[in-house]
Amino acid sequence: MLEVGPLDAFYGDSHVVQSASLHVAAGEGVALLGRNGAGKTTLLKSIMNAGPTVRGPVRCDGAELGAMPADRRARLGFALVPEDRRIYPHLTVQENLAMGRHGARPGVPPRSTDEVVEMFPLLKQLQARRGFELSGGQQQMLAIARAVVARPRLLLLDEPTEGLAPVIVEQLVAQIQAIQAGETLALLVAEQSIWFARACTSRLYLLDSGRVVFGGTWAAFDADPGLKRYLAL
Repeated sequence: MLEVGPLDAFYGDSHVVQSASLHVAAGEGVALLGRNGAGKTTLLKSIMNAGPTVRGPVRCDGAELGAMPADRRARLGFALVPEDRRIYPHLTVQENLAMGRHGARPGVPPRSTDEVVEMFPLLKQLQARRGFELSGGQQQMLAIARAVVARPRLLLLDEPTEGLAPVIVEQLVAQIQAIQAGETLALLVAEQSIWFARACTSRLYLLDSGRVVFGGTWAAFDADPGLKRYLAL
């Protein structure tokens, strides 16, 4: 479904991602691991064409996306939940969810608010609350729920567990697993939590200083203890 690279990404003169390649099949969950500053966020934004200067191919179903802007990639079925969540602070939960409808693909009806809050029960009693009135965990749930409204084919999650309480992380795992089980949703998640990443994916890529230093299954990762040196453990 998604094929990337070899891809290079830049912020000004800073060469952040260097000759990185990865792929994600339809319905597959893939993790992107690495320390802070390894290039995970830049790589996700490069896939969406949402900030960095990108050199190298990003393909969807074999078609090169070239300079296609982020809004058109959303209408191909890409959805990015950024690390800073980007919810609208002065809109209610219900209004934030309604904004997600604009990312739906042509001919694919978005989910209703009622359907989405059933998937994310934490939000059910918060629908009239405005974004700035939510806790960090509630904001994260809302950001992911808003992305899911559009029924994406590919969900890009950037550090979804950062700053969340363990009980919220466990709920998030269950909800992502339920979404993946219910439809053909590809997932690429950038994370530092190995537990969370492992629970949501079948294989991983490991980044270090902008380069992919490992790609394979979790079993292959576990079989090479030396790979842990690339992680903040």
